[in-house]
Amino acid sequence: MRIVFDKEALDDLQSIFVWISKDDPIAAAGIINRIFDKVERLISPELTRMGRFGRDLGTHELIEGPYIIVYEIDERRALIRVISIVHGARDAGS
Repeated sequence: MRIVFDKEALDDLQSIFVWISKDDPIAAAGIINRIFDKVERLISPELTRMGRFGRDLGTHELIEGPYIIVYEIDERRALIRVISIVHGARDAGS
């Protein structure tokens, strides 16, 4: 499996970083690194489906508190597509 991030997901990461870095740039870098580390775990076949079923059909949601990483699995193309990263207090629909 390989991982790709939609532009929207990359924009979400940028917004998260900018928001947190207003108060603490080190914490902002830390949460971004934790999100990337969590997503990288999905490469392992036994962990690809570790996220709960998503709100939208065909999606999964992976928690890296307080954020929800929304992704899809395309077995045929051996691809994990990260759709969005949202704060848990917001709607996690893609």
